[in-house]
Amino acid sequence: MVLMAIYHCSVKIIGRSKGKSVIAAAAYRAGEKLYDRETGLIHDFTRKGGVVHREILLPDHAPKEYLDRQTLWESVTKVEKKSNAQLAREVEIALPVEFSRELQLAVIREYVQTNFVSAGMCADVAIHDKKNGNPHAHILLTTRPMKADGTWGAKEKKEYARDVNGNRIPLIDKKTGKQKLGKRNEKLWKRITVQANDWNDRGNVEKWRKSWADICNRYLSVEQQIDHRSYKRQGLPLEPTIHEGYRARQMEQRGEVSDRCEYNRIIKQLNSVTKEWFQTMKNYTK
Repeated sequence: MVLMAIYHCSVKIIGRSKGKSVIAAAAYRAGEKLYDRETGLIHDFTRKGGVVHREILLPDHAPKEYLDRQTLWESVTKVEKKSNAQLAREVEIALPVEFSRELQLAVIREYVQTNFVSAGMCADVAIHDKKNGNPHAHILLTTRPMKADGTWGAKEKKEYARDVNGNRIPLIDKKTGKQKLGKRNEKLWKRITVQANDWNDRGNVEKWRKSWADICNRYLSVEQQIDHRSYKRQGLPLEPTIHEGYRARQMEQRGEVSDRCEYNRIIKQLNSVTKEWFQTMKNYTK
């Protein structure tokens, strides 16, 4: 029986509105000691086990000093002034255990370069592997565009609002019904705030999830192919696994048996048999 490669790719925002520190997040994921100037705290995770690789990937026009983790994320916290600012976007991906470490690194770098760095994001990558069958990577991404001169650009910009014919929309005074005038008697036009880029477009999550599956599948056998879609969307009568959590994995590392981990092992075996049966029937009907 062939066990299928595991697919996992999740995206979330690290922001001040939820009380999160991007300095703490970067230190934890990289297993390093970083200083948070906003709080005065030192986040020391140098004793954290399982961090087997860390690196920063930058766009060509980004300052080379951002290859230093402290410098990169301290710069982010300085430029983000708002109390509810989005500080980073995190993409977490499960790494196929079928891949060697070298191949894992190769596919991660291709994925990050193709989807994020080429778009202008700085990427902080860390691979975690505690030899418990759950190797995965954390990818922290900057949320603010970088200008050609290597300085941070604005996330939003003001533009003229336009009607269906592409004409500017006048700003109307409700009292007079006429177009408002500025201090120098210039006509005023309605303006709107637009995003400087499409990084927050919800459609990107689907694109990024699919891209990870596509890149991995180039190196996986036919039986081990992964799919970013849910089993329901694939039309497969398979059962999803449940979240195991840190405590369950700790139990397993101590040689104990976690109910949650055992449940997932059973589900994976049953799903593997079901997938093999579907593949056999598919080949039979060709």
